[in-house]
Amino acid sequence: MTVELERCATGRLRHTYPVHSHDVEVRVTGTLPGPLLADLLNALFAAVEAADPYSRRLVFAASADGCNAIAAAESVGFRSVVDIDLPDARLSLLVAEPNWVTAVDMDLDHVPGT
Repeated sequence: MTVELERCATGRLRHTYPVHSHDVEVRVTGTLPGPLLADLLNALFAAVEAADPYSRRLVFAASADGCNAIAAAESVGFRSVVDIDLPDARLSLLVAEPNWVTAVDMDLDHVPGT
């Protein structure tokens, strides 16, 4: 099994969605049981968030027919965003985002920063 981290803006996902310069893809090759994959993704999310406070999302690209990998990622807070086709694979992109990205100010009469 190998684990690779790569900035999405310079990697294979750069043209597949509106990539932010601090997005990071985690690529896991080999087979891991669901609970171990979930633990790995959870630990990687915490490590990326600690190493780069500007990171907007950790992207996990699972095989589109990889139900176990998708379920493992979703069990630790990743959410499915889009299915994509690359020349050599059909993938489901799942993302985990820090709270500062997903926080919403429900005061619609207030303009942030004013």
